[in-house]
Amino acid sequence: MSLSSPSEAAQLTRARLQQAMSSPSGKLTLSPEIFIPEPSNPTAILLQGPAITQLSSNIRAKAKANVAFLVASSLGSYRNFCKEQEEARGNFPGPVPVVYCADDEDSDANLLDDITEVAEAGVSGVLISINEGSEISSLDDISGDGEWLKMCNTVLENGLQPIPEIVVSESTAATWKEENMESLVEKLSELMGEDPVSILISINTSTSEEESETEEPSPLPVVPKALGKRVPILASVRTGAGGGRLGQETARVKASGFTGAVLRRECVPGFPSNPSLDFSSDFWSACIGDLKSTRSKTFNFRSKNNMETNIATKWANLQSDVMDSGALGDMADSAPPGFDADAGDYQGF
Repeated sequence: MSLSSPSEAAQLTRARLQQAMSSPSGKLTLSPEIFIPEPSNPTAILLQGPAITQLSSNIRAKAKANVAFLVASSLGSYRNFCKEQEEARGNFPGPVPVVYCADDEDSDANLLDDITEVAEAGVSGVLISINEGSEISSLDDISGDGEWLKMCNTVLENGLQPIPEIVVSESTAATWKEENMESLVEKLSELMGEDPVSILISINTSTSEEESETEEPSPLPVVPKALGKRVPILASVRTGAGGGRLGQETARVKASGFTGAVLRRECVPGFPSNPSLDFSSDFWSACIGDLKSTRSKTFNFRSKNNMETNIATKWANLQSDVMDSGALGDMADSAPPGFDADAGDYQGF
C-alpha cells in the first residue's frame, strides 16, 4: 500500500504491531526469531526463494505466530517473506507483521545502512538494542544521547516502528518490581517522544542449560497488568526445546505479567548450528502451535499412544514428503544433532 508520507506509514505500522503484540484476552503472544542463512551455493540460491515463501506461509497459517522477528543477511529474503505475508491480506489467518533484526554475529549483514530499502521491503518494525546491547544495571545507564536513540528516530522517519531491547543480567532482573518496569516505560517514552510500540526485555543468564535444569530459576521482572495494556512488554526466551522446558518457561513469563514472549533462535534444536529452512519451518510450526494449544503446555512431540494422529505424526509425514522430493539433500548433512529422521522428530523432546 502506497502512503503519502512517512508519518502515515509509521501510524499504519504502529497499528499493525500493536494489534499483533497486544493480548486483550490475557493469553501470551508468541513470536519466533527466524534465522535465514546466506545460501552457500548456486543450487541453494535457486531453492531459497520457494523455501522462504513456504516458511512464511507456515509461520502464519500453521504456527499462527503473532509477529515474525526476522534475521537475514539479504534484502531479498525480507522481500520474499514480506511479499508472501502481504498476499495473505484479507484472508484468514491474516498477515504476520515482520520485524527486522540485525545479525549480531555478522556485522556485514546489518542492512540498516540503507534503511529506506529495508522499509520498502515490507517490514513493520526494527529491533534496536539499547546502549548497543550492553547490559544495564539501572535506568541511569540508559543514555539519552546514544546511537540507539538516533536509530529510533531514523526508523520512525522512514515509516517504521523501533522496538527497544533492554539487556539486563539475571541478578538485576531478579530485583525489578512493578515500579521499576513503570519507570522504564516512562523513561523510554520521554526519550523517544512517545510510548514505544513494544519493549523487549532480554536477560543474560549465568548458568548453563544443565545447571538450569537442577536449580530454581531466578525471578523475572514483574510487569503490572495496566502497564502491559499500555505498552506490550515482551520477554526473550532462549530455552532449548525439549523435555517441556519451553512450556515451563513461557508459563513463567506469563505468570510475571509479560504480554508476550519472543522465542529466540537458541530455542531451535541443534543451536548454534543453522538448520535448513525446511527444518526451521517445521519446528516453529509445531513449537508455537503446541504452545498455543489449550490441550498441552509441555511442548512434547511424542504421543504416549502411537495410534493417535498428533503433531509428531503430521510432522513425520511432512518430513518424509520433503525428503522424498530431494529438496533437503542428504539429511545426514543438513539435520541438526538429535534429529531422528525415521521418527520425524527431535529425540530431545
